[in-house]
Amino acid sequence: MRHKNIRSRAQVRTDYDQSARDYDKVRFGSVGGQYVNKREMEFVASVVQGSSVLEIGTATGRFAECLIKKGAEYVGIDLSLKMLRATRERTEHSASVVQMDGCSLGFRGSFDYALCIRTFHFLPKPVEALLGMFTALKDSGECLVTFETDNLLRRFLLFLGIGLSEQYYYRISDVEEMFLRAGFRIARSGSIMRMPVTLYRRCPKHLLWILWRLERLWPWPMHDYVLGTRQSDRNPNHGFLTN
Repeated sequence: MRHKNIRSRAQVRTDYDQSARDYDKVRFGSVGGQYVNKREMEFVASVVQGSSVLEIGTATGRFAECLIKKGAEYVGIDLSLKMLRATRERTEHSASVVQMDGCSLGFRGSFDYALCIRTFHFLPKPVEALLGMFTALKDSGECLVTFETDNLLRRFLLFLGIGLSEQYYYRISDVEEMFLRAGFRIARSGSIMRMPVTLYRRCPKHLLWILWRLERLWPWPMHDYVLGTRQSDRNPNHGFLTN
């Protein structure tokens, strides 16, 4: 499901250049935002165990910092030069960064992991991005994508004007199908968070316990993931066996 038209490449670059200074404060400055950040960081760290990593959409480098501390060789791409500079500064210039479009990757057989965290749902050509990640990975490399979920609660919140954004919203089955088209084998998929992130960011500190309790009981996930594995016997254009 697409709520609005996806922004142009130039508009994305401009928007993130303008928001780079306050990016972390707006998203993770509150107690609820810090909780969201902690959950996401723990999840990514549980999947990526060192090795070489390509990240599509660095933002201010929060995952870069974590992964480099774990011993990973990190390369990040972003359209925003200010986000790339923030990533370099955050990692004390340990991160390698490239200004590049996530739908037009230029790497081949170089990485053990490809990550696209909270960026995939903004990409205008997601299958092309997955094809690029497939090509960038070594044999048996893994691709992790997270995305905002399409369900009845999401549509109700958008109807109320809560969490509006120019992006796609996907079901897990939608993204799994894209992975297969790009040549990946599905390793696993599931949910990272069930309550809307925007509610955590806005929730007063003294009411957070309500969201934490609902997180265990809520039937509709709001932030999902798919993890795929690159197989050398698959055609990266259609996901079919080559022989």
